[in-house]
Amino acid sequence: FLNTGFMTTAPSYLKFHTGGALRMAATAKSDLAALRKKTGYSLSICKKALSENNNNLGEAEVWLKKQAQAQGWAKAQKLQGRNTSQGLLGLSIQGEKAAITELNCETDFVARNEKFQSILDNLAKTCLTLSPPANTEEQVTKANISSAEISQLKISDGSSLADLVALNIGQIGENMAIGEATLVQAVSGLNLSGFAHPATETGFSNLLCGRYAAVMVYAHVEKGPTPLPEDLDIEKIPSQICQHIIGMNPTCVKNPDDKENSLLNQTFLMDESLTVEELCSAAGIKIVDFIRREIGRSN
Repeated sequence: FLNTGFMTTAPSYLKFHTGGALRMAATAKSDLAALRKKTGYSLSICKKALSENNNNLGEAEVWLKKQAQAQGWAKAQKLQGRNTSQGLLGLSIQGEKAAITELNCETDFVARNEKFQSILDNLAKTCLTLSPPANTEEQVTKANISSAEISQLKISDGSSLADLVALNIGQIGENMAIGEATLVQAVSGLNLSGFAHPATETGFSNLLCGRYAAVMVYAHVEKGPTPLPEDLDIEKIPSQICQHIIGMNPTCVKNPDDKENSLLNQTFLMDESLTVEELCSAAGIKIVDFIRREIGRSN
């Protein structure tokens, strides 16, 4: 503009275009921030995703997921032969049904990773949607599901659990493998309790994680004449019996020919003055069945 000694201003059409450009830049910056926050990918990758999809946020997110999935499967194939001796069991209980799932990895460090535990939570939730084969003659039905079957199950976004694991292999850079799962279904009126050891902190409300897991199915019955010792909390007894099952590894509820491995005949781990049977009588509990799992070992 010519300097005439008076204050000069830009023509209105230039203001309009400048303002529009600024708004577009602000929108692009906002979309970039939103995409990065939602997906967790780096700034440069998110920029490329938006650029490849005409700055359409939704399409950029889909593009990112497809790219990540393809890279994840490629990485998974590359790492397939690596040993996966570490990992966690995930235990989730919903009403009269429980699922124990297994996810293996190479190192204990990855097993403590939030993404790893998120996969385990997805495994458990998905398995809880299944129903074991109905058995009208039994109060408790138990079924093992192979890793191959679990891998093909679908999650909420329509992809498979195998896809989810491959995606995270690509992001974490360590081999992971889905193990077999165990489903426990009790008839109406029975109760389920569970415990995992060593307890691993997770951000998931209905998920217990550990290298060992146990589920007990029980009923409430009339209490026996002997009172419960004062130092034992009746509300905690079911989970403490599950803890005992993990520690003492019984093989049956009660077998007169094998008292050593019968749960009810064993001395209670938390109070050696009682047998488990005496504890149950004092607490008004009847153990119907139980299951114990250990990482890396089939049920």
